[in-house]
Amino acid sequence: MRFQKARLIVAGLVVAALAVLAAGCGQKAGQPGTPGQPRAEQFRIKLGMLPIIDNLPFWVAQEKGYFQAEGLDVELIPFPSAVERDSAFTARKIDGAVGDLLAVAALNDAGVPLKAVSIAMGAKPGESRFAVLSAPDSNIRRPEQLKNVEIAMSLNSIIEYTTDRLLQHQGLKPDEIKKVSIPKMPVRLESLLQGKVKAATLPDPLATLAAIKGAHIVADTLNDNVAQTVVIIQQEMLDQNLPAVKKLMKAYGRAVADIQADPAGFNRLLAEQAKVPEEVLASKEHRLPVNFSAPQLPARKDVQDVLDWMKERNLLKKPLKYEDLVDERVIGKD
Repeated sequence: MRFQKARLIVAGLVVAALAVLAAGCGQKAGQPGTPGQPRAEQFRIKLGMLPIIDNLPFWVAQEKGYFQAEGLDVELIPFPSAVERDSAFTARKIDGAVGDLLAVAALNDAGVPLKAVSIAMGAKPGESRFAVLSAPDSNIRRPEQLKNVEIAMSLNSIIEYTTDRLLQHQGLKPDEIKKVSIPKMPVRLESLLQGKVKAATLPDPLATLAAIKGAHIVADTLNDNVAQTVVIIQQEMLDQNLPAVKKLMKAYGRAVADIQADPAGFNRLLAEQAKVPEEVLASKEHRLPVNFSAPQLPARKDVQDVLDWMKERNLLKKPLKYEDLVDERVIGKD
């Protein structure tokens, strides 16, 4: 009897041990019970982070513990370039990131299903900046003076799209907008400042830095909002773990409210994570715009305009529509 009782105790311990092992194994990243999670009830989400201002709410939410408050274990994985971020999306090594609508369309066109769930920056004019600038020694000050002048940029990108729309809205015809390819932004900045090119398109903080160093802002998105970045999430994550994504964006929204209340209060994070130069953060004459709106969906007309622009350049192999690029379930209607 005593032997049988001992066997039952041993059997119970084995079953308990197997249950513990099962709880910690066999779950893919982003699923409850992933090995390495601090607590069993937390849900892991991996986000790819470029060193850009647009990611500030995620850094704030991480630092203030907003993700943990929602029961999330959010891992912020740095990437030096959009190419590497997109490769991680393709390999399903990350669940989400901040990018632009051109990237969302291009990845879907390439067979990588993901969607925008909210605007990150650019919901209204005054949020961050893309700017077309002329060289310090140039007399170009107005958009019409850029007619047939070569503008340095990265082609087939949000930079080219923004340049086209900004200058077209100022009256230039498509064939009057001349372009020269300088993909690497630091090289483009230096080429502009040294006068090797007469004009260039840059995003912030490089646009503000260029202005501090003498370049002239000819057109920008502070008055003509034609460029947006968005929060992008893998389709599989949206379909299988929608409640977790909603919690992610709830934490994100809390961080946005903090930034709205004190836009200059997070300069340390901008310097550390977004690599914003100190002279840009300290400048009073050329203030770096760091403004965010509460999470909201991209407008249909804005998404369609991006798709139309890409189609004109044969950048898409298959037809795409708003619903292919945007998921309305996270902050829209259930």
